[in-house]
Amino acid sequence: MANGAPRNRGSLTGALILIAIGGIFLYANLRPEWNPWPIISRYWPLLLILLGLGKLFDALGSGAASGAPGVARAPRRSGETIAILLLVLFLIFAVAGSRRFSRMSHQAESVDAQGADSVRMSVEMSTGQLRISGGASKLLEGDFDFRESDGQPSVSYSHSGKEGNLSITQPGSSRFGHIRGGENSWKIRLNNDAARELRVEMGAGQGDLDLKGIHLTKLTVEIGAGEINTDLTGDWHDNVDVRIEGGVGSATVRLPNSVGVRVHASGGIGSINVRGLHNRGGYYVNDAYGTSPVTMNVNVEGGIGEIRLIEGQ
Repeated sequence: MANGAPRNRGSLTGALILIAIGGIFLYANLRPEWNPWPIISRYWPLLLILLGLGKLFDALGSGAASGAPGVARAPRRSGETIAILLLVLFLIFAVAGSRRFSRMSHQAESVDAQGADSVRMSVEMSTGQLRISGGASKLLEGDFDFRESDGQPSVSYSHSGKEGNLSITQPGSSRFGHIRGGENSWKIRLNNDAARELRVEMGAGQGDLDLKGIHLTKLTVEIGAGEINTDLTGDWHDNVDVRIEGGVGSATVRLPNSVGVRVHASGGIGSINVRGLHNRGGYYVNDAYGTSPVTMNVNVEGGIGEIRLIEGQ
């Protein structure tokens, strides 16, 4: 190389990227309990942003610099190098934070109705996977896998005579919630006869609500971002009001054909797919609507995503 000629640093950026990716997967192999995919899937756009800013910095710097007449200047790459170094530092912080804040614990809970036969229930979960079904011998039988950084789920119950109130809440999520490896997972079983009203509120995640056989009279479901699957098939002995609201994601509602069903569905930006129901006056109804002594009134609202209405058994 001639003295004073610029060094070729074209391969430095690619080398740093390979080192960073290799380091992540090496750590994942050494620590099988740590999952790198939540970090990669959420923050890969950061790589594009940093590379773009680095290239912009280099382009502006090369344009402003003056060189000897007739001598071609090698493009600057210091901005790209700094950007990749910043990315590596961020990944190191994310790995350390996810290891510290993703430690999981398990908790089992059971609650007796204590004579109450009409219980209002509320379930609030910030993020994770929620599964609710019936068939419990007690009022509540639950298994909770949770990140210690989110705090232990709180279960409270009070009753007066034949009426009760059950509340399940998640204290909160830490500020490292989006880079942690573990996922909260709640599996809740309810008593079919005592549960009368149910309210479910989720910040983000997936909700699977298998509610057939539970004698609800009112159901409210709210989810900020994610997927909600609600099974309302089976026989219903009383009229029931259902309201499901989804922010960003998809909502699938399976409806019974043995009782009358009337659905009002609206979506902000997305689609509404209906199977087995008929459009009548702006509502979707099944064949039993108007003739069955029991009616299920459903209101489904989606923000950005897909709403699926499926008539089942």
